Amino acid sequence: ALDARCVRTLKETQRSWFEHRACHYSAREARADFIAAELALTVRARHAPGPCVVMTIGLPEPGSGREGDDARVMRRRGSVDAGMATKMGFWVNAMANAGAFECETRTYVDERAVETLSATLKDLGHDNSIVEKLWNDRRVSRQLDEEFEQIAKTSPKAKLTVLINDAKRSRSQFARFKKGLASGKVSTIIWRREITSKAQRKALLGEVKLVAQYGYSVYLAGASADADGKATPTAYLRVDHGAWDDIFATPNSGIELTIVAVARDNKFKTLLDQTFGLCPVKTSVLNFNEPKGHSCHCDSDRFTDEMADSKCSLQSRLGLGTSTYNWFSSLLSGRTDTDAAGVSELEEALGGKIDGDERKLARR
Repeated sequence: ALDARCVRTLKETQRSWFEHRACHYSAREARADFIAAELALTVRARHAPGPCVVMTIGLPEPGSGREGDDARVMRRRGSVDAGMATKMGFWVNAMANAGAFECETRTYVDERAVETLSATLKDLGHDNSIVEKLWNDRRVSRQLDEEFEQIAKTSPKAKLTVLINDAKRSRSQFARFKKGLASGKVSTIIWRREITSKAQRKALLGEVKLVAQYGYSVYLAGASADADGKATPTAYLRVDHGAWDDIFATPNSGIELTIVAVARDNKFKTLLDQTFGLCPVKTSVLNFNEPKGHSCHCDSDRFTDEMADSKCSLQSRLGLGTSTYNWFSSLLSGRTDTDAAGVSELEEALGGKIDGDERKLARR
């Protein structure tokens, strides 16, 4: 768990950083999720080589930009519309750049994309890639645990990286992944979320708490793109064990967050804590956080190329968000039926209220 003496300093530093650089935490602008996957898989290959599986759920929103050549090829190859083809083209390139196809891949997508995406991966020489229909996450059957058990049977020695590209997947998805979380075989989980209500923010906090309960450290992934569109990682913000701040999940900011959960004994966690954290920490043999030196020192100046830009601030993002009516409506109601169901299932999995005392969690 985080050192309690440093949490306050960490929270204040991270809050200020996020307020002024919120755009760096939108996956649509700099594909922070795939950059996180690339970092995780690079560390795995260097420090823990061996069998690996990359499990991906859904297709991501690629952000702004016209249809690329890969998307046009897919449209000619299969009966998919322009939007689906663009998502698939973006996904294939992003996965290749992340080095994901060096592992076995299990991909679950919209039924309309299965045939075309399977053929594309085969033509590209990715023979160890399986594409299947994405399940309906409102039904009890075929959840993450069931898919995990199938992978564990066919690849019993493999370490898994789970990449959930669809930001609209069920808020209860991790409540149905307890076997996988407890297995010690899932090294990294990366998922997207966009927050449009207080209930969704509460559900995200529940997701963070639940995966932390199974021994994961949890971060918001940052990435920024230069004038040529080249994206690189920037500061990662710790959000578990008391480091959470509601500002990270401000409703209707238009920011699609990337959340990264890393097992405590994973060298990827060491990289994030020492290289990409605003308050760098050293780690013990068990990879728990300890204060650096005798004080909790934060050094945001290490990211010298990440100058604050008023257009990147959270305040500016809120100005670009959805209508005042929708924002005010969600503020008053604070929930939808779908969110309420997800929150209820998360609370049941946590054994208590999501917004309960985090100190109890930190002692586990």
